[in-house]
Amino acid sequence: MKKITIIGFARSGEAAAYLALSDGFTVLVSDSCDSEETRVRAEKLRAEGAEVEIGEHSEKVYSCEMIVLSPGVPLNAPVIIEAKRRGIPVISEIEFAFGYERGKVVAITGSNGKSTTATLEAKIFTDAGINTILAGNIGNPYSANVAKTSADSVTVLELSSFQLEALEIFHADVAVLLNLSPDHLDRYKTVEDYYAAKFHIFDRQSESDYAALSHDQSEIASLGNEISSQTLWFSSSQQISSGAFVKNEMIMRNSEEIIPVSELGIPGPHNLANALAAVAATIPFGIPADSIANSLREFTGIEHRLERFLEHNGILFVNDSKATNPDSLKYALLSFDRPIVLIAGGYDKGSDFIFLQNLFSNSVKAVVFTGATGQKMATQLAAGVLYSCVVPDFEKAVDRAISLAKKGDVVLLSPGCASFDSFRNFEHRGKKFKELVENIIEIK
Repeated sequence: MKKITIIGFARSGEAAAYLALSDGFTVLVSDSCDSEETRVRAEKLRAEGAEVEIGEHSEKVYSCEMIVLSPGVPLNAPVIIEAKRRGIPVISEIEFAFGYERGKVVAITGSNGKSTTATLEAKIFTDAGINTILAGNIGNPYSANVAKTSADSVTVLELSSFQLEALEIFHADVAVLLNLSPDHLDRYKTVEDYYAAKFHIFDRQSESDYAALSHDQSEIASLGNEISSQTLWFSSSQQISSGAFVKNEMIMRNSEEIIPVSELGIPGPHNLANALAAVAATIPFGIPADSIANSLREFTGIEHRLERFLEHNGILFVNDSKATNPDSLKYALLSFDRPIVLIAGGYDKGSDFIFLQNLFSNSVKAVVFTGATGQKMATQLAAGVLYSCVVPDFEKAVDRAISLAKKGDVVLLSPGCASFDSFRNFEHRGKKFKELVENIIEIK
């Protein structure tokens, strides 16, 4: 019987364990962290026949034919270094799941906009009557969904840089690289290492595959000469000869008009770029223009990404908890033409925020900095803002922001940082924000 070890027991690792069990593997799951929630899930998995160890990586880890790595576990973790020293193959959860894929794959990565673009892409395919599965970094593990694939299905995968590590056979029929900006410098030694991880999405593509690339960013545009796949360009700032672009305020797919920019269901210049990337990725599939147009009109975004969830007494409340890096925060600030009361800060990934100084001065009425990066962000960004303060406690930060807002303002949670200093993930942070807003408004 095949023996497999899965390192990391978050969502992806758990899904990989159940997939491996369904295929007859002997499964050991090992996670160095311990919590009540982890212990409950461990008991359920043990009941299905897996062995689970939490709070340690024991010698049992190495009694296997293969190690499957959850995306949260870096390749330089001691347990992985030792496994490689012993000659044990180490693959990512994405790689493991791909071995069961029976349909086509559209894979989407980038520093920002992955979830929005992947969700929109899946909607376009679904609306066109194609059997579509949305999975990956979107919060829906590939391993939990790959059994649903078929010869006529399309799997739309959102992939982080972490998930693009430790790949050997994975390749996408269409690979999309949206944009690049510095991120995750707590995991990568240099920004070049981070970009290189993103570029892995193209590694095993052939001449029969496609790469959708931004024509607007030089680091990405230069890839057109280096990869084996056919290039599908998209651009929000240039009229290009083919691909997806804007001409006379109309989104074009090659020479075909799709929809006026003004009719897009998602606002902001960054979302125009996301929509163009999604349109470019449809080219190999021949989806009719009118179907794409309807999808673009109907799609109004995703939870936790510029989510306009409430308006009260003329104040708009927006949950942008998905903004986990400085560039995401930049795009959020460019998306409103009303005064912004901002809540920002969180886990420190080693990011630099200084480039946002002018934008803060021009766009932000008041800002409440919070979390582990609160003081760092205040030092770099507070000078040009009329009012700013540092409130480490998240609940008190939300209360302070609401007290500063007047009719016509927007209270915007757009942290510019990951959530791990205080929350399980960005979803947990976003839901807590919405809950606090509703409770505080009700009290007042």
